[in-house]
Amino acid sequence: MSKRCTFIALSNQKGGVGKSTMTVLLASYFHYVKGKNVAVIDCDYPQFSIQALRSRDMKNVERSEFLQQLLCRQYERTGKKAYPVLTSGPGKVLETADRLSGNSDILFFDLPGTVNTPGILEAIINMDYVFTPVVQDRMVMQSSLSFVSTVQDFIGQHPNAPLKDIRLFWNRMDSRTSKELFVMYNTIISRMGLKVFDTVLPDLERFNKEMTPLSRQHFRCTLLPPSEILLKDSRLEAFAQEMERIIFPG
Repeated sequence: MSKRCTFIALSNQKGGVGKSTMTVLLASYFHYVKGKNVAVIDCDYPQFSIQALRSRDMKNVERSEFLQQLLCRQYERTGKKAYPVLTSGPGKVLETADRLSGNSDILFFDLPGTVNTPGILEAIINMDYVFTPVVQDRMVMQSSLSFVSTVQDFIGQHPNAPLKDIRLFWNRMDSRTSKELFVMYNTIISRMGLKVFDTVLPDLERFNKEMTPLSRQHFRCTLLPPSEILLKDSRLEAFAQEMERIIFPG
């Protein structure tokens, strides 16, 4: 397959760390705010949570004149239609990507949670970047570091693989809790020769706020970027800017 765009996977074998939410937030930010041509491949069988969110978003727009007006104004301002969301079985990830790569700047992949799923390790090493969300929890960190180590070992067996970088990022950081694990695991990550984002994302309820027919503000949405008032103090913009410097250096 001839790849003409950047492949980014948000992946971790531990559930509940926010990989699907962050996939949506980043895809919407880069597509609707930064003007990149984005597509999402939802490989997280069987729930396909991003495809399910797209369906909910569409139904909400059908029921709300306010949301319809928002979409119309967005299209008039940017000329951007909604980015495609395709589902794919684990063994057909690259085949599905081939259908989208020619018209996209960035393909975001929401991959299944276990590296034991057939075809997942092969898909991961064919990404350009793998970004792994982690939270301040011992079980999550142990599982996450095991996942990254497995990927590293697999890459060692395939030195010509396209994967350029694996990078962890701290998600759902509660400012009220002790930073002991944060400091300890940052030290371990550094000793393992791994990289971690400078931007730390806070634990805020707004990250789960979807659009509804009656609401005027939303955050997690596949048809619109986060509402500006909710974007403030979320650190999502800072995170996206840091990601942009990584994937589009220079």
